[in-house]
Amino acid sequence: MRKFLPKAFWRLRVPAADHEIYRSIEQVLGFSPQNLELYKLALVHRSASLVIAHGKKVDNERLEYLGDAILDAIVADYLFTRFPSQNEGFLTQTRAKIVSRASLNQLAIGIGLPNIVVLGNGASFNQKNIFGNALEAIIGAMFLDMGFKETSRLVVSNILERQVDLEAIQHVEIDFKSRLLELAQKQKNSAEFLTKIESLPESAIPHFTSVLRWDGTEIAHGHGTSKKEAEQNAAMQAMETITEGADKPTV
Repeated sequence: MRKFLPKAFWRLRVPAADHEIYRSIEQVLGFSPQNLELYKLALVHRSASLVIAHGKKVDNERLEYLGDAILDAIVADYLFTRFPSQNEGFLTQTRAKIVSRASLNQLAIGIGLPNIVVLGNGASFNQKNIFGNALEAIIGAMFLDMGFKETSRLVVSNILERQVDLEAIQHVEIDFKSRLLELAQKQKNSAEFLTKIESLPESAIPHFTSVLRWDGTEIAHGHGTSKKEAEQNAAMQAMETITEGADKPTV
């Protein structure tokens, strides 16, 4: 198991040329990096790609891919512990809201990440997703640097518990159905919702079931007390299936 040493130890190992970026990362992220090169790469946007051996360009996108998966696991674990009585639907929707593009961008801005992200020509601070993507890349770097347990501890204590208002986020609505239909149109796929109300006694609360067909194949099911809720839940499940292993759609 990796032993975590005092900040002063790691500062002594940092080359003089990297002292400024090291201090900036400490200030923004709230901890001392061990493998500084990972974090430096995590801050490099595609527009500022570095050229290494044989002309190969590198940026933060591979770390972003890794961090995306790690963050999902951390948030899922955090919510599972934080809400022991809530059902799977609540936990899934809350996680989706926390890790949405809009939310991640706000979290990144909240911790000061725009101050240290490296952008190249053609990139703008007004572009969507730059900072949220960089935050995921940072989390990927943390995982490689420190392992899952320490990364989870730091993300929860330094980001989730300080920046995320769990009560307020319950009132945030994400229109998964609209996002799904936009994605289908963009990728030239067909998406069809087949929604029906279950047969129940008159006094019972209505219950709707929605089946989503993607290019004619059933890929998701949703349930709810209204047609809208059932279709939103089906769309949310489908988005996770369709985008698995790819970038999350902007929400």
